[in-house]
Amino acid sequence: MKNHSIKLFLFTICFLLMQKLFSQNSPLSGFGLGMLTPQGNIAQQSMGSVGVSTSNSFWVNTLNPALLVRNGSVIFDAGYNFKIQQLRSDKAQQSFTTGNFNYATLALPITKKWTSAIGLQPYSYLEYLTETSAKVENSDFFAYYTFKGEGGLNNFFWANGFMPIKNLSLGVKMSYLFGNLTRESVTELIASGQNSRIAFLQRDNINQITWNVGTSYRYPLEKDRKFLNFGLTYDLSAQMKTKRFEAFEKRDFFGNNLIAPSFVDTLTTIKGKTFLPARLRVGVSYEKLNHYTIHAEMISQNWSQFRRFDIPDTQLTNRLTFAIGGEWTPEFGSNKFLNRSTYRIGFNHTPQILQIEGKTLAETNFSLGGSFAFSGGQGKLTYLHLGIIAGQRGNLSRNGLQERYIEARLGVSLSDVLWFYRPKID
Repeated sequence: MKNHSIKLFLFTICFLLMQKLFSQNSPLSGFGLGMLTPQGNIAQQSMGSVGVSTSNSFWVNTLNPALLVRNGSVIFDAGYNFKIQQLRSDKAQQSFTTGNFNYATLALPITKKWTSAIGLQPYSYLEYLTETSAKVENSDFFAYYTFKGEGGLNNFFWANGFMPIKNLSLGVKMSYLFGNLTRESVTELIASGQNSRIAFLQRDNINQITWNVGTSYRYPLEKDRKFLNFGLTYDLSAQMKTKRFEAFEKRDFFGNNLIAPSFVDTLTTIKGKTFLPARLRVGVSYEKLNHYTIHAEMISQNWSQFRRFDIPDTQLTNRLTFAIGGEWTPEFGSNKFLNRSTYRIGFNHTPQILQIEGKTLAETNFSLGGSFAFSGGQGKLTYLHLGIIAGQRGNLSRNGLQERYIEARLGVSLSDVLWFYRPKID
């Protein structure tokens, strides 16, 4: 199982790195590093993205590295997203579909009090396309303006969780953030079927090692049955290495056909820094072992400190997120499929994700999900995770722009619970 899991993990990583998003348009992703993607696995995302204070042994908790020590078996986790998105403004409405991978993680127990994990997960995405037009005064030309952004950052991480004393766990995660963010603005002049386009291109290539530390404490209220759990993680701020390329490009078209080679004038290629603010996540949960858990969490990250080449992004704000969630298993270990399955619900609210023209934009979402257990025989166990998230960013009457989305998420966890089993030889 160990070799099979490692090969499966490496194959999945290679496959996911070749995947490309389907068509989408999210103008609100055009600020900072783009739109941040939900962290954790699908089980956690289906509870409002909570899970910093407690976990279990059947899937990998990547929100708090300290909780990896709960995984006493080899576990491979992977997930995929499908999103339907509606974008509305005062004048128009559009719908888009998006498909992309969610995460891939492999956890390996080193000892009974130390578990290590590696994984890959998107960190942010930049994906927008906006267009406008106007007649040029005192001429026969119409001018069309296009603003486009694409790219994103990925997070490849190595995490370790330890239990130095009973009920107290500590963890550390080293992440390698990498990717590129490309922003393009195009001005197009049209007259008599011929048009000329002038494009300004800016591309930032980013890569940096970042650090996250975490801790969790499990306080027993009733021996081996009920617990009050506390968890905390802290992402250290980072000055991320950034290489910027800027250029002008002239493109001549007749209709849709390019009639002259593109002319590229490279303005600059420079190296600098992108400042990533620190992030604090705290949570508490009440747990009845193998039956139900209720979570509450808060996440704080001051994005007003964000800088690209020492220049702030004034639309970014101090972001506070509040989340609650719960999960329930009717009868753990039951022979009945639905009774041994786990069901989840969650709520997540961020009052300020952006501030545009003095008005703040909020994001709110609700989530539902479930995990369904299948035995693979000889100590092997498979969980199928399903999740639905419905949410909204911005408000049409307040901000003039609104994004609504529904996300369907599918994941799988493969585990070998006989990792520490040593057969006896007569």
